[in-house]
Amino acid sequence: MKAVHILALASVVVLSQESVLFSGVAAHSWLDCSNTISSTQCSGYGTGYPTRANPDINTLYTYLISGRQNNTPVCQPGRQDNFDVNQALPPASVKAGQTLTLTWEANGHLDDPQHQIVSGAAQAPSQVEIYWNGRPNTLLTDRGDTVGNGQMLLAKMNFATPANCEDPQNPNTVCHGEVKIPKGTLPGMYQLVWWWQFDKNPVGEEYSTCFLVNVD
Repeated sequence: MKAVHILALASVVVLSQESVLFSGVAAHSWLDCSNTISSTQCSGYGTGYPTRANPDINTLYTYLISGRQNNTPVCQPGRQDNFDVNQALPPASVKAGQTLTLTWEANGHLDDPQHQIVSGAAQAPSQVEIYWNGRPNTLLTDRGDTVGNGQMLLAKMNFATPANCEDPQNPNTVCHGEVKIPKGTLPGMYQLVWWWQFDKNPVGEEYSTCFLVNVD
């Protein structure tokens, strides 16, 4: 599968093989697509997603939570802490029991356990966790009520390794993970959070993207 970059311009879009340049690449990353239906199409987006065609996406869509403060909102205030739906970039719509393929970019932070050695031992890859509260039309609240809550954890996956990214030689390679909406989930709109525990900063460095899923 060839590496692709997401240019979200419509409700179902083509994923371009052309590079999308953006400034200020550091640790930050975000969820680009919550329902990747093929290597060339996406049909679900995070709340308030500005698309990678927007040169200010780093500023607009990076949500950093530092210091592991439990009273910090888990969703970006003013952009993702709501049930607002952009019909041009709608949320994923699925049935209970369906598996969603999520897509994001490594943004220069590929973890390769075979080459990352710290104090003589391989360093474990950083992790992405997917949380929800399992209740339709109910917003997630703060970090302390969400992160680390096993009853709210839907999935856990590596952020960026050669095993889950398309082109390990490309620092901005596209990476994937999967989350399954449990069987028996009632119809309605649910808020989920993609939570990346980067944590290379000793005080704590985490990034989140909140996204909606419509279960019908």
